[in-house]
Amino acid sequence: MKRYFHYILLLLIAPMLTALGQEQSDDIILKAMQDELTRNMKELKLPDYDKPFFIMYGIQDQKSYSIAATLGSIVRSTEKSFRFKSNTRVLVGDYAFNDESLEDNLTSAPTALEINLPVDDDYMGIRRSLWSSTDKVYRDAARHFQRHQQTLKESGKTLSDIPHRSFAKGTPVKLISTLTPYSFDKSKWEQKLKNLSALFLKHPTIQNSTVIVQFTEGYKYMVNSEGVVAKIPYRETSFMCLGQLKNADGEFAWDQISHQTFLPDQLPTEDELKNEIEKMIGSVEQQLSTPKFEEEYSGPVLLMGSVVADVFSHVLFNGPENIVASNSIPRLTGFQYQAEPLMDGKIGKSIFHESLTIKAKPKLKSYNGTSLSGSFEVDDEGIVPADELMVIENGVLKNLLNDRTITNSTQRANGFGGGAGVFEVTSSQKNSEKELKEKLMAKAKAEGLEYAYIIRNSPASMGMMNVYKVSLKDGKEELARNAFYEEINFKTFKRILGASDKYVAHNLNTPDFQNLNQTGGRGSYIVPEAILLEELEIKSVQLPTLKEEEYVTNPLIQGK
Repeated sequence: MKRYFHYILLLLIAPMLTALGQEQSDDIILKAMQDELTRNMKELKLPDYDKPFFIMYGIQDQKSYSIAATLGSIVRSTEKSFRFKSNTRVLVGDYAFNDESLEDNLTSAPTALEINLPVDDDYMGIRRSLWSSTDKVYRDAARHFQRHQQTLKESGKTLSDIPHRSFAKGTPVKLISTLTPYSFDKSKWEQKLKNLSALFLKHPTIQNSTVIVQFTEGYKYMVNSEGVVAKIPYRETSFMCLGQLKNADGEFAWDQISHQTFLPDQLPTEDELKNEIEKMIGSVEQQLSTPKFEEEYSGPVLLMGSVVADVFSHVLFNGPENIVASNSIPRLTGFQYQAEPLMDGKIGKSIFHESLTIKAKPKLKSYNGTSLSGSFEVDDEGIVPADELMVIENGVLKNLLNDRTITNSTQRANGFGGGAGVFEVTSSQKNSEKELKEKLMAKAKAEGLEYAYIIRNSPASMGMMNVYKVSLKDGKEELARNAFYEEINFKTFKRILGASDKYVAHNLNTPDFQNLNQTGGRGSYIVPEAILLEELEIKSVQLPTLKEEEYVTNPLIQGK
């Protein structure tokens, strides 16, 4: 069964590892994983149950630094290390028919007997921890497979006659990489964050502010019974600055700055960050004096900046239709199987505008100087993806992203068993920003509208966005706040009026600054700087207010 032991429950791991990246440590981890896997493949067997045909282990070894500052002072500065099991998978049966084949119960919960990984380089301790997980997962998998065998027998049918899952075969892969540990200067970054956060001292109306930097470095280890042996370096740096205020009526305003790179040295300089923060402060202070968006609009909309990547990410991965191959099998209802609509049936059909082409480029690490944090060499199931996969070509769906679970004959394991990766969106339309705005206004006029809208970079992830109402008479723009766009799907991208001739890369992985060992799903997008949609609905957001009587004035406000 697909038995993932997510490390959310393993946060009780003791605090500190020994020095990260030492060859002795690396050898012990890999040797322990391989030896325990070999032992279990040979000896694991319950009476009256089948042996496993596939076992896989994943371990992550990380060290994280996290610093947070507010109003010129450090409020948190931590240095933590983690070693945890990211994956313990045991399959019983064979590739064609196994314990995952006939039902959706694919996880095995840890028990009180679960043993955490030692933080020391303890060979037997690591093996003992892997054994505790393997034992539990195998018991569940073996019993599930026995039930599946009975179900198939009682059906009176052959396996090919009923909907089921199979498991794609992999090939032996050895990817061993090491890197020299990065020397993170904690005192230097503490001083930087003090300087940056002190900028808010001159703006006492901003009640809440914080500046955070996080650097994580380590390795992802993976071994399986097919001969995969991998040690993949992992580095990520995240910077975030947030400012928030509330006016006398209880209305909130906020904005944020974020950057993701591989190394801290790749972040903008301190002076560049100061300029960004000062602009952000001005934006927050002006927000509540900006008119609210209090209407409904349906018509042409020009998307510009990071919102272009946001929209593509949502459509490609989070909508009811997406580019990820389904792992679901049809359910038997009455006398027939009721299947959910599958995207597999749309391969070879037009789903986007003919000007759009989308390629997955999972191994691409940078674009025009921007680090692409979504890049990876091997997926979470031990499959190495191709350097490039055509997903949509001239609007036509060519491929879906597949893991190793196969539910129909059109699917192939193509190395996307975890995380979004890197995606390049290109358009055959080549327009300047001026031309796009002219097209926007012309289309709105043709539809009899009084104005059109532009959506630019905004804190949309926080529940709202800023939109710009464009006058059709003179092209002047008026900012409005508290807006959101209605559901965007494949149909939205069937009607494209233009796209920028310039491209930019965005990393959309939002760092989790509370759970430092959780990296979340990554996604890097190379997209046009702007794209003109023929029709999009924009509505107002009714944000909550919190009006409270203030008894004591903020001490930062001078003269009070």
